[in-house]
Amino acid sequence: MIITSINTTCKRFCTNTGVLRTRTTALCNSFNKYNLATTRCQEQCLRGHASSASFRSNYQRNLSTNRKAHLNLLSSSNMSTIPTVESMTRATIHPTIESIRSVRKSFDPSVSVGFVPTMGALHEGHLSLARAARAQNDVVIASIFVNPTQFGEGEDLEKYPNQLEKDVNLLTEIGVDHIFAPSSDMMYGKNHATYVDPKGFNEIREGISRPNHFRGVATVVTKLFNIVTPTNAYFGQKDAAQCVLIRRIVDDLDMDVNVQIMDTVRERDGLAMSSRNVYLTSEERGKAHVVYQALCAAREVFESRYSRGMEELESNDLQEVVLNILETEPLITEIQYVAIDDLETMQPLTKVGNDGCIVSLACILGSVRLIDNIVLR
Repeated sequence: MIITSINTTCKRFCTNTGVLRTRTTALCNSFNKYNLATTRCQEQCLRGHASSASFRSNYQRNLSTNRKAHLNLLSSSNMSTIPTVESMTRATIHPTIESIRSVRKSFDPSVSVGFVPTMGALHEGHLSLARAARAQNDVVIASIFVNPTQFGEGEDLEKYPNQLEKDVNLLTEIGVDHIFAPSSDMMYGKNHATYVDPKGFNEIREGISRPNHFRGVATVVTKLFNIVTPTNAYFGQKDAAQCVLIRRIVDDLDMDVNVQIMDTVRERDGLAMSSRNVYLTSEERGKAHVVYQALCAAREVFESRYSRGMEELESNDLQEVVLNILETEPLITEIQYVAIDDLETMQPLTKVGNDGCIVSLACILGSVRLIDNIVLR
């Protein structure tokens, strides 16, 4: 019964994914060692080039014909001999558009592809996106590219953290199959002249603080989507305006990709995880939680409105609550904005009711620019 279930799972999930054969070969050899799979199962895996992470997770979810035997098998010491991702071949790095496109074209049309675009310097926030992609797709592709067109004059492009080797290892451990890591010259040739310029985003608060930032984001995301052609793409809620922008691009340009927005991942004290947090001194890091405290105070005011007999709140009231808390921290040298915006458009609201809003802010703590937001519904 267990053998039949494994074979069925192999057939279902070991599709033409283009993942390195060595991962599934090693996995099936381990199953064979304990008489848990047949030659036919291994042949199916080899033909399909399936991801071991996808195979095992789906095997665990779908082997239900004999639940007791299944649980005993998973808890037995024999399962510990199945190769881990760490011991298998690393995710394949693709430095050129031609290379990643060639792999993408080799996939069967039925294969789902999850895509996680990053600028590297990965933290738990990025890795949570990769895990979600791994759980929901047959193949996972990540990109590591520090996009110069979204940085403005005087910003930290030149000192942005670069740790490609570490990032590749982290993504490999999660089960990411392919990593697209192009150079700036690869993405923007010497005659590059075309940009995606979303109307209105330079006028929102983050756009005012970072002129042409959203043109750079819109352009690189459009290019990446055209290159990778993912089924699902994963982004974090921490960059609220970026999330709204990407959904707008996909809708307006009729892109065939599902945009998945995942919750912000935070440190224990509430600070939103960010690659720029490494710039904080120990003293600054100890005070950085005030940013999330300020947002939480706005949430408390919003959620208590009914008890105060109010169906709507003035946006200014929410702004004032946030500003008052931020201003108590001497290490915050500048509050660039506190914005109360529409959930769908990021356009400013004067009143907040049952439809909710996004409360977002940007401030300078020490010398580090921190952004964060909270969704109120």
